[in-house]
Amino acid sequence: MENPPLVTVYIPCRNYGRYLSQAVDSVFAQLYDNWELFLINEASDDDTLRICNAYAARDPDRVTVIDNATPLGLQRGANTVLQRCNGVYIMRLDADDWLDECALLLMAAKLSSDPKLGIVYGNYFYTDQAGTVLGMERRHELGTEDSAGHLPPHGACTMVRTRALKAVGGYTESINAQDGWELWYKVKQYMGSANLNVPVFYYRQHETSLSRDADRLLTARSKIFQGLSKKLEGSYALSHLAVLGVKESYPDLPGIPYRTLDGVPLLERALGMMGGSKSLTTVMVSSKSDEVLAFAEGLEARGAVPAHMRRKRDTFENGEYLPVQQILEDAGAAYIDQHGHPPDLISFHSLHTFNCTAAHIDSSVDILRVGKSDSVISVQEEKSALFSYGTDGLRILNPGRLDGLTYDRERVYRFNGAIITTWWDMVAAGHFLGVNIGYLEMSPRDSQHITKDILDSPAVLATT
Repeated sequence: MENPPLVTVYIPCRNYGRYLSQAVDSVFAQLYDNWELFLINEASDDDTLRICNAYAARDPDRVTVIDNATPLGLQRGANTVLQRCNGVYIMRLDADDWLDECALLLMAAKLSSDPKLGIVYGNYFYTDQAGTVLGMERRHELGTEDSAGHLPPHGACTMVRTRALKAVGGYTESINAQDGWELWYKVKQYMGSANLNVPVFYYRQHETSLSRDADRLLTARSKIFQGLSKKLEGSYALSHLAVLGVKESYPDLPGIPYRTLDGVPLLERALGMMGGSKSLTTVMVSSKSDEVLAFAEGLEARGAVPAHMRRKRDTFENGEYLPVQQILEDAGAAYIDQHGHPPDLISFHSLHTFNCTAAHIDSSVDILRVGKSDSVISVQEEKSALFSYGTDGLRILNPGRLDGLTYDRERVYRFNGAIITTWWDMVAAGHFLGVNIGYLEMSPRDSQHITKDILDSPAVLATT
């Protein structure tokens, strides 16, 4: 590569001094040597600052130390470097990971080969805490293997054209995780992306990894989609009918809509929660039970829940399961009768996922719009090893789980019953999920289903 462009690498570090030297040494060992390095000490209590200063003294022309008395966080730190850097390309390396010696050479060469590219990323090795390689992650090629764009590049060790990142406003500082998701969805609209089918870094697995903080990651991801969705807003506001399918009794849970949790009947709890959604324009209770509908009407009359539609549907249930396609068709027909036109969006909801929130509902719409999906379903990632039956007996679907790893190509999700959001035209065509199915990942806590043990004991029945 003639006159190779300068590459900016930055390493944020908070109390990871025990790993930091290996990360920095991997930058110094690069075959591509036209780089500058920013070391960011995030108010560490260990020897991080001492290590940073030692490397700056070793190579003051290429190493800059940023010492923060209070932690800036991932996105603010990145924007600080973005403002100060000189590199044509920029890349973050986490303090507990390290680079293959060819990493900068391969990624810089790929970006230099095509001025239309804004992002390049590669595969990586998983290692244990001691650095022993456990396996290799082969990333999906976005746009071909992952045409829906649901598996963005890893936030770290993804090289970006600096001007592209600046052009889209850098990172959103109100979010402090999941920068790979934001990077992908923002920059892909501005420039193209490419992947390298070779491992370019080593990704250390240990108990204090940020990637193990599921709730924080999922919350950050929702904020990213919310911000991206707002940029799509115009003068037209989507109409959104939410259908709460309510069955009065199950064999082990009789009178479920009237049973109380924290002193509030489950039906009241669900309708009150849905009333807090910013994306819903109409809520409908759909049930074959006159008693359920009367109870919902009484809740509305007392002002306990917002105004909503109620629909007595036909008896087409199959055992304990509600046929979603038929319920949505029936609800949509009632909506059309009342409004004279169909809703733009229609969603299915359940009483049973009692920790589902209005923010989850709104996030499903954000994901639907940003991901250009036919539908979005709420899911929980399955962490256990799963098997399907094959010609020679059982076949494991996610063998990485036996080694404690979750490979992208082996990720398995299950519908948690909370939300299905889709376009009305999908329902009208008889295929409510469509082809391009997006997903809203929810935590184990938020995916939890109501049980007899969770409900107040002794069970309290509300007055119908």
